[in-house]
Amino acid sequence: MDMKKKTFNELLGIDDDDKMIIELIEENPDITHSKIAEAIDKSQPAIGARIIKLERKHLLAKQVGFNIKHVDLKVAIVYISTKDVEEIVEKIETCPFINHAFKISGEFNLLCFISASDLQTIEKIVDLCFRRDPNVINIKMNILIESIHDFVVPIDFAIERFDGRHCGPGCHLKKEIPKYKFDEIISEEE
Repeated sequence: MDMKKKTFNELLGIDDDDKMIIELIEENPDITHSKIAEAIDKSQPAIGARIIKLERKHLLAKQVGFNIKHVDLKVAIVYISTKDVEEIVEKIETCPFINHAFKISGEFNLLCFISASDLQTIEKIVDLCFRRDPNVINIKMNILIESIHDFVVPIDFAIERFDGRHCGPGCHLKKEIPKYKFDEIISEEE
């Protein structure tokens, strides 16, 4: 039986012009519709319509944050093995320190990128959120030394309020504090 491998065009429902638009925007995110139209010999309105289509298909997206290739943030790559991955996912969904998280297969079932201004904070977060959790079986942590490619990390500035006990109003360690009272309670504790 001959199994033909699908092309990106077939998998993503795009054509060669769409691919070229994506490549041009990847090379230069600030490129104008007019420059793209000129490069692929289409009208500017046609390019605008194609870009909207690609955005709706989630094939073009903008991410705002710090490029860790150029900013001195500390980033840990944390592999977590859990009994119940959904329970951990629910717990970390609003954590300002966890920039990216992925369910994965293999020995570990969750992968997280955690960033902070220093390694001690990362270590404290991993300890509070994962090592103390009875649902966590095993953890492996690596510290990112250098980013070879551009890698944008969204940053939630709530991490500046971390006091070693909880991250912010959405932190699972501080559930009883409503979001609107959080700043008031932090002021009282200082």
